[in-house]
Amino acid sequence: MPTYKLFAVLSLCLFVSQSVFAKWDEERDVTTNGKNELVYYYKTNDLGQKLVLDKYLKRLIFIQSDRLYKRTIRLIKIDEMVVEVMSDPFARFPEQTAITFESKDGVLKKLFLAKKIEVYVRYNRNDGISTFQIQ
Repeated sequence: MPTYKLFAVLSLCLFVSQSVFAKWDEERDVTTNGKNELVYYYKTNDLGQKLVLDKYLKRLIFIQSDRLYKRTIRLIKIDEMVVEVMSDPFARFPEQTAITFESKDGVLKKLFLAKKIEVYVRYNRNDGISTFQIQ
């Protein structure tokens, strides 16, 4: 295979793979030692809530700035498919809640390809739904 054809095929593959991640906004962060750069994907909805996809620890982070920091998330819907999850609030950042799942790799793949994610949030006895449109 000539070099230019190989380059064209590799360029096409790279372009297609980048379009999958283009649905999510991208944020870069440098580690504390300053040597590594980490890339996080996120989406913000109309209410100012933020959903961060942490591919390094294989979890979601739900961020909502409010005065009611005690929240529980037990369920999310990915394109109408129900996924049971566990939530854990951050001690140092009370507006952030980590969302973890049992089948991490399978759920992460579905999250990358999702068009709509619904997060079912419970504040004490009040339930709410936060919707994130990915496309």
